[in-house]
Amino acid sequence: MRAGPRLTRALRRIGVAAAALCTAASSLVAAAPAHAYSPTPGTIYQLPSGQACLKGLGNCAIYPKAAQLPGGQLVASFELATVPASGTAAHETLPVYRSSDDGTTWQLLSQVQAPAYLSTDPQYAEYTSAWTNPYLYVLPQNVGSLAAGTLVMAAVVSGDDQYYIEHKAANPSWTPTNDGDRQNLAIALYSSTDQGANWSFVNVITTGGWQGGSAGAIGTDVSNANTYHQVDPVWEPYLMVYKGQLVAYYSDENDYTGYNTSTGAPTVDPANATATDSQGQILAHRTWNGSANSSWSSPVVDVAGTTVAMGGGKNEIGGGRPGMANIVQTSDGKWMLTFEYWGGGDNVRYKVAGDPLHFYSVGGTSGTGISGLPVTTGSSALSQGGSPVLVRLPDGRLVYNAGGSGSVWMNPTGSSTGTWTQYQTTVPAGYSRNLTYDTATGRVVILANRGTSTIINADVDLGHSAGIYHRIVNKLTGQVIGTHDNPTDANIGHGNVPDVDLETAGSASNPDTQYWHVTAKPGGVTLLNKSGGRAAEIWTGNPVAGQQIGQWVDDTASGLWKLIQLSDGYFQFQSTGNPSLYLTGASAGATLTLQTATSDGSQEWQLS
Repeated sequence: MRAGPRLTRALRRIGVAAAALCTAASSLVAAAPAHAYSPTPGTIYQLPSGQACLKGLGNCAIYPKAAQLPGGQLVASFELATVPASGTAAHETLPVYRSSDDGTTWQLLSQVQAPAYLSTDPQYAEYTSAWTNPYLYVLPQNVGSLAAGTLVMAAVVSGDDQYYIEHKAANPSWTPTNDGDRQNLAIALYSSTDQGANWSFVNVITTGGWQGGSAGAIGTDVSNANTYHQVDPVWEPYLMVYKGQLVAYYSDENDYTGYNTSTGAPTVDPANATATDSQGQILAHRTWNGSANSSWSSPVVDVAGTTVAMGGGKNEIGGGRPGMANIVQTSDGKWMLTFEYWGGGDNVRYKVAGDPLHFYSVGGTSGTGISGLPVTTGSSALSQGGSPVLVRLPDGRLVYNAGGSGSVWMNPTGSSTGTWTQYQTTVPAGYSRNLTYDTATGRVVILANRGTSTIINADVDLGHSAGIYHRIVNKLTGQVIGTHDNPTDANIGHGNVPDVDLETAGSASNPDTQYWHVTAKPGGVTLLNKSGGRAAEIWTGNPVAGQQIGQWVDDTASGLWKLIQLSDGYFQFQSTGNPSLYLTGASAGATLTLQTATSDGSQEWQLS
């Protein structure tokens, strides 16, 4: 069986081809755009040893999100709950990092402050902490006074953490193990007209109340100042433009007794701030036309969850705690919403609607389980585990991941009824992994939090990325390198046996499986398939004679092949792990192997 991914940290920058490559071979590799290629995880941020944190050290840095600026640079932000100079949550900021080399290296660009320090309006004075759940978005068109290309951020802001303050006052050596109890939670909107270097506070999208603990301590880590033990925060904003308006989707733990099934308008519990809390949550959205003189619309329910009986004849919606909305337009003219759900059955669900502002009218109160979506033979059901992320690529393909798997799933048709295929990545499973398409490379950049508050990132190639693709023709047989029509990792789509073989040109039902990128890496090149971005790799990872070749996520730290030009214009692919071995197509239809040097043409290749 093929060895598992080797998540070895590697040199991260693409330079010129190795000196041993001849001039023509170097030119061939350089024909592709010279964008950085970082298939193995690198670190954006690592919590320093001994750094004090407002919450447990394991999730002090969490919830990374990224966006691409019009000029091609990437920006990223995440919650960083280290203790500021105030000694409490006051003056906490959201860091913004920027990468100018497609995610290979990152530099701290700015710190986004809380509304209290960016506005002189007294109504915002209570928001003293820029806390968590930053969502970065570049406006694709003008929205009122905000111009197309403006970078905006929606983020959860708050007042101070009274639970933290009370415990530190009672015992200065107390160390938190989880979130606390912040007051005055809200979702704020910020904007930047200089690509994230400076930020302006725009307005407040929606408001909540007390945090009341979270993530395993809901209603438990409650401060004495929270007199009625309220749990009424708002979380997890998601932004998009629709029909000239900015739409903000979010998770809302305010208490609602129901909603209007004709309009989606929720009914707030009159005793929201004092009555026993249901600890439920709904998904909702608001819209804004971008005018400085207008406010956000009233909320509209997207997912209500189940109804919870509170006693005394009162019911509240929000059972199952639907949250973490992602919305994309599908190729069949629909809109698809994915969200997490903790009310039994699938803990990731979805809805499909003809209008992204009317999810409340479709899919019932809790949507449909993600496990019901069709997948190709060999692919697992779409991952669950909460924290789903769904993105649409420019060519219409849809890509999905969730907390329970390191893989992503791609729907190549982009249709709401399309079939999904699983693809491995080098980024391990984790809650709150983010997917961002990089237009410069055509790859997807994955951000994730790992271990003790470490934010990491890596590229995943899913095919159709930037640059030239070649058919690679074998001199002995005249056939080309293919993958048995398999677009994904061989262990997923080809029965866990090697699948890189010789085929008659044009014989594949999926023509893309016969085209390859020759992509530079430190020390050599790798071959990435056009259909799914998988690399042609030594099946066992052990470069010995006779080993077969299969396609796999590109998880090796160095190039697998050294490209050598021969005098007749053909090339050889020499193993970098064992220079005595070469990529070999011994006979028509054969699976490719590693073999010692021979002059029969089986190791000579032409790129067409």
